[in-house]
Amino acid sequence: MEFERTERNKVRRLPDRGHYDKATVYEVLDAGFLCHVGFSVDEQPFVIPTLYGREDDTIFLHGSSASRMLKNLAGGIPVCLTVTHVDGLLLARSAFHHSVKYRSVMVFGTATEA
Repeated sequence: MEFERTERNKVRRLPDRGHYDKATVYEVLDAGFLCHVGFSVDEQPFVIPTLYGREDDTIFLHGSSASRMLKNLAGGIPVCLTVTHVDGLLLARSAFHHSVKYRSVMVFGTATEA
């Protein structure tokens, strides 16, 4: 089963490297516990690192109900969540040729209070 591909979520650079199947997405999400949550309040963007957990298609965020992030997310605003795992560094003689092997997931949704 795959997540729907849209203009908002499709990989543009090297699109053959993008995966949309739930098994791959869940594997990356389940391998971690730290995410970055992006949201906007009064046209000011914020990105907050926080802990998370997943159950089926639901991601639960850790935090204080008094935090700016959870107060605003409870209002049902759009949110973007990212998880990245660095699997290795590829070092070359020239810094221009260095690279990073990584896996990442970007999730778009609307936050709700659980």
